[in-house]
Amino acid sequence: MNTLDKSMRILSLFVDINPVLSVAEISERLEIPQSTAYRYVATLRKHQFLEQDSVMGSYRLGTRILELARSVAKPSLQEIALPLMEQLSRRSGESVILSGRRQHEGICLEKVEGHHALRVSHERGAVFPLHAGTSGKVLMAHLEARDQDEILRTMQLVRFSETTITDPQALKDELRRIREQGYAESDGEVLRGTYGIGAPIFSASRRILAGLSVSAPKHRLQRNKRTQVIEYVVAAATAITQELKTRGVE
Repeated sequence: MNTLDKSMRILSLFVDINPVLSVAEISERLEIPQSTAYRYVATLRKHQFLEQDSVMGSYRLGTRILELARSVAKPSLQEIALPLMEQLSRRSGESVILSGRRQHEGICLEKVEGHHALRVSHERGAVFPLHAGTSGKVLMAHLEARDQDEILRTMQLVRFSETTITDPQALKDELRRIREQGYAESDGEVLRGTYGIGAPIFSASRRILAGLSVSAPKHRLQRNKRTQVIEYVVAAATAITQELKTRGVE
């Protein structure tokens, strides 16, 4: 029996047999020396998986177990966002992307394809730059200034097209504008001929958690249609934020 096996079997005893157990009882149930049982119990207690009971020498499940249980009970960001993403895709007719940040790059967490034969989308797990395109810019715009500066110090502002912003000050100005107006736009900044519209999703504590964006060939997002899609995207991102707040997702 390896270390992980022993730890899991000890924790399982508290569920299957008794909510409170002594080291001697654990030793007897698992048929291991008391010194071995005590060593594992001490480690589990150190990491708050077990805590000492009011009865001297006895233990019960700790607070870390309760924290993990609460996490399991909470729906994921993707589970909360997906129904609203599907609704947004139906209303706009376009592909919808849910994005998160991984260090100094963005990552596609979920997607809903539009109904057009010609569409723009990311694959789940695909990474993309933070300085170009709506998905990246909307995430970067709502970071703390020190985090933005750190990214700018370490990230190369690659030019993908003639509309890509590669000047650090111009990018800062763009991020400030996005933050003030509540949504981001991209006119072919990563892929020529495409247009993107994105809005932020915040956690219950108002931390930037994700971005929601619609991407399409530019000719399908002209004038009134573009204004309408901006409203749809902002409304959907706001609804996801509100649902996260209601469910206490940080």
